[in-house]
Amino acid sequence: MASQQLTPTQAHALFDILTHHESYAEIQALKEAKTIATFGAPVEPENRDASSSPLIEVLLQRFILVLPGIRDVTPEFWTRNIKGLATALDDVNLSESYDKGSIGIRKTLSTAIAAMVEYVSRGTLGGYPKAEPQGDRQYDTSKPDDVIAAWDDFLQQIIYGDMLNKMFANAAETDQLSDHEPVVQAAHEYAIVMWQSILPLVTRAHNLAPYFLIRQTLKVGNAASMLSGMVKLVLAKMNMSTVTTWFGGQGSDAGMNLLQQIISTILSSDSSELKKRAVTIEKDKEAPSKEILDKLRAYGAMQAEEQRKCRTESEVMPKSIVNAILSQSTNPESLSKKQHKLALDYLAIQLAIRDREQLINVLCNHQPDLLTLSIRKMVGAYEPIIRALHQAYDLSGGISDLEAFMTDFINISKVETKNGQCKAPSVEDYVNLLHKHQRSSHRFVHQVLKNGKELSQWYHEYADHAAKQYRQEITQKSTDEEHPGNAAAGDFSPQLQSLISALSEEDKSRVLQEVDKHTAYLSSLTETSNTRMKTVVRHISEDKSETSVGPGMYLSRWQTLMDETPITPATPEGLVRHGKDDSVKDATRVDTDGAKKGTAETVAEVEDPQRTPPDVSSTVRLLVPGFRDALRSLGVN
Repeated sequence: MASQQLTPTQAHALFDILTHHESYAEIQALKEAKTIATFGAPVEPENRDASSSPLIEVLLQRFILVLPGIRDVTPEFWTRNIKGLATALDDVNLSESYDKGSIGIRKTLSTAIAAMVEYVSRGTLGGYPKAEPQGDRQYDTSKPDDVIAAWDDFLQQIIYGDMLNKMFANAAETDQLSDHEPVVQAAHEYAIVMWQSILPLVTRAHNLAPYFLIRQTLKVGNAASMLSGMVKLVLAKMNMSTVTTWFGGQGSDAGMNLLQQIISTILSSDSSELKKRAVTIEKDKEAPSKEILDKLRAYGAMQAEEQRKCRTESEVMPKSIVNAILSQSTNPESLSKKQHKLALDYLAIQLAIRDREQLINVLCNHQPDLLTLSIRKMVGAYEPIIRALHQAYDLSGGISDLEAFMTDFINISKVETKNGQCKAPSVEDYVNLLHKHQRSSHRFVHQVLKNGKELSQWYHEYADHAAKQYRQEITQKSTDEEHPGNAAAGDFSPQLQSLISALSEEDKSRVLQEVDKHTAYLSSLTETSNTRMKTVVRHISEDKSETSVGPGMYLSRWQTLMDETPITPATPEGLVRHGKDDSVKDATRVDTDGAKKGTAETVAEVEDPQRTPPDVSSTVRLLVPGFRDALRSLGVN
């Protein structure tokens, strides 16, 4: 019997399933020391043929390791500094969202990175399908359909045409967007609307950034003096340990520099607020006994394997993580409903305190100081670029522009309260913010390309290289004429067909059923995203500001990863919760001082009844091992 061929839509959906799962699995696995030890190049070059993270390694090889600056770092930067930092972070065993009962910053960032990785990986593994050129088409940026069409036309010309050459040449001549070709202007509008979604990922470090000192240092005319001043400002350890070194005391690697002081100040401030909350629970009349609180406090310092045992018991039974911890005792005490709630809160607080203390130890107090050494080596590799940039552009003015943008951004992100109701900023608010400050970025690009010819050449060559990674060798018609980016799996289609062909008929039928359901799910996401894009573009031209969720399938996939995160039951014998549950969302919004967060820092939810993806567990179980082998055989890792 002839092997059943995947249709283009099936191949596209299967590719999406496998890259989505593999991206998140590899990001999650980085918290394990064994993953770092078997990572492959550049961290473990000798492990090239059996990398534990083949997808990430492909992207590193094709995009990151060839970046100007990074391509010049020594191998020891990866094998010693980066590996050492990653291993040190793994060794301290930072807490899990499951145990804390909320979605933390690390989980938010890891899911965001995983969602980015899957999109880039699909593009570089499968390629972007080539379409017929549109010629000298005109675009109206106030018309949603024109903006959407322009983005694909723009990518076509970037990947398969000479648009990069034209853009670099035009940007060197002018800082006016209106002087660029119509397709560039319309694609620019698309990018602004799409990428406003990443703005809410901002930290409080902005408030501690020494903008004035940085500006003054960057005003130094001599590039070497400026660079030396910046390094001293950020990395010099101005404390008594520096003095005692001269008298045979502790090495100069001790103490903290400005960057580490900022990190330590932020994390220590959080710890102080958390400790106040812990004391409040300890003094509560209905608090669990001191013995129970001591056991919960000690949980964070347990070995990772012991914690996994408690976590597994909690999920399988199911029972809360508190009950699972206490069940390890010879005579576990029973808790009242109120005591159990306080115990869950106390455990979450203690884990949060320990996380911050361990991060300070690794990033600020570790011997040797791998963070500072890593930054120094990176600065050394980037010195030619920094020198060229200093000569081409007013860096001091650029810092002022950045500070102004960040200040406006934070002001917009503050939730307004009117008549007792909270009003989060709209998508249009963020788009207008980008419009307001876009001139400063245009001015930066123009000055660099005009005055830094060598710098321009380096990044032009890199952009050409990056664009070529998306070219398809296999010509394949799009599955959707309106959305040509959805053309099967491109150059990776043969590997997917091989994976399917190797299955038994029963397994193949099961997989294809899941793939067909996933196809419908992707179609729904695409339609929803395009509808939102059109709404936002229309609202911008009409000066409206009322859209709460922006376009982009990326947001949906990111939200899905967080929604699926397992969380401890809230009751002693309750069911396992997930990130999408209201009680988890409420816990996630609680700040370190116990108050509800009053800014729009969390990712907006995608209010889409079809956002929940179908079950694809059989596809993942049957095909992911072969998919990983196919990645390792690409010859770039």
